[in-house]
Amino acid sequence: MKISLLVFSYEKDGAPMNTLMFHVLLFAKELKEKGEDVKILFEGEGVQWAKELINPEHPFKKHVEYLKDNFVACEACSSMHGILDDIVGKVAIENDLHGHISLKKYLDDDGKVVEF
Repeated sequence: MKISLLVFSYEKDGAPMNTLMFHVLLFAKELKEKGEDVKILFEGEGVQWAKELINPEHPFKKHVEYLKDNFVACEACSSMHGILDDIVGKVAIENDLHGHISLKKYLDDDGKVVEF
């Protein structure tokens, strides 16, 4: 089954939502280990996670190493948040829907999308 975890959120009360992101990584790792086709889609302010998580000093680095190839970031939002140059070549970038990620391709063939 194709399962995509769509991350729109980054900050709450001026701080990164680490608990939310930890759980996204935890769920994605479980799905991948069970043989599911999993993607973590970063849209909106959530693209900031793409830059933060690829930092080799990030505390979630162990989880990121296993899942980095499953990351997909929105090109338009990455550009708007000023991080596109930081993640190009390190994270898959998509722009199929007017510069954004197209959910259609992730919903095709009975794919599921879970929003965070």
